[in-house]
Amino acid sequence: MRGRIRILLSAAATAVAALTLSTLPTAVADSTTPPDGCAEVRVITVRGTLEPQFGSLLLTPLAWRIAQESGRHTTVTELDYPASRESDSAVRGTANLTALLNATAAACPDQQLVLLGYSQGASVIGATLQARTALTPQAAARIDAIALFGNPLFNGAEPYNRGSYDPALSGTRPLRTGALAEFADRLRDYCQAADRVCQGGDPAAGFANALTYGHVAYFVNDNRDQAAAYVREQLSR
Repeated sequence: MRGRIRILLSAAATAVAALTLSTLPTAVADSTTPPDGCAEVRVITVRGTLEPQFGSLLLTPLAWRIAQESGRHTTVTELDYPASRESDSAVRGTANLTALLNATAAACPDQQLVLLGYSQGASVIGATLQARTALTPQAAARIDAIALFGNPLFNGAEPYNRGSYDPALSGTRPLRTGALAEFADRLRDYCQAADRVCQGGDPAAGFANALTYGHVAYFVNDNRDQAAAYVREQLSR
């Protein structure tokens, strides 16, 4: 079974890479940033477990699409964190994302922020937003759109959920209902029914929950299209 999953993952990655490389914008989105160095929009991606530091196959094409479609000076930042199977990986990611958001809001107070997270990266974003004592009010206020995919912290009862999920099921480490209420009007949490990371997986199974067909469905379904449209709408407000 694991062998077949690995084949699926490899095939999905290859297919997505082939499809997205031809659609990425040829210009660097932040090449014409204003003189103060602050782009109008910053898209921050937080990759999933074992994805490369630069070039998440799921999130990077989406980030550049958002940059292109926004029609604004945009920079794309890929969060520096381990994205490994080590126990402290998400903790380090949360600390790094908190520091990045706080520093960005202080340096560029008018910049709009977009957060994209997949799998472990989605949990990093969720943990960061939940820990509001660490995130400054300025940083929280500048976040205009959030899109999460295959989130271990998924709570099936939340109104901002999207996808084919069963609302009676939640992720392997769900947040309490209402934990992200402050960001509910800026958030979309995409979860597919067969994804054991966000739909009733076994917490003791750990990374094995990610080795499911549902957890790579986001590479081929229309959730990224929905997210792009949602972010575009949020940025235009």
